[in-house]
Amino acid sequence: MTLKDAERALNANSQQLGAADPNCSSVRFESIPNVRFMVEKGVITRADAEQGVPNILGLDIGATPEQVKAKFPNVQTGPHKYLHNGHYLTIPGDGNTAFVLEDNGRSILKLRAGMQPSVSYVEGCL
Repeated sequence: MTLKDAERALNANSQQLGAADPNCSSVRFESIPNVRFMVEKGVITRADAEQGVPNILGLDIGATPEQVKAKFPNVQTGPHKYLHNGHYLTIPGDGNTAFVLEDNGRSILKLRAGMQPSVSYVEGCL
């Protein structure tokens, strides 16, 4: 969905987070305060959720990696780039989308969803 389409659907303007870059930037909507959206060339490509945001996974920040693996046996696990005992847990979507959860070996610290490759960017916008 384009950012303009999302603004029309929500009947609200987005709030820019950080520097505005037409290639890639982050926004929020007042009506969805605990979700940050990545916008690349005018298209929303990723959503990063804070704790307590309902989602179709039925998981939240604070869940254990074991809970993720029990609920989604097809989860792909890889080492975390920065956390020694951490992992990236990727739940594939429809081929072009995925959910990515980051853990510290004990609990989920971050949760995001979006289109590939954006959802897999470690530092956000490249």
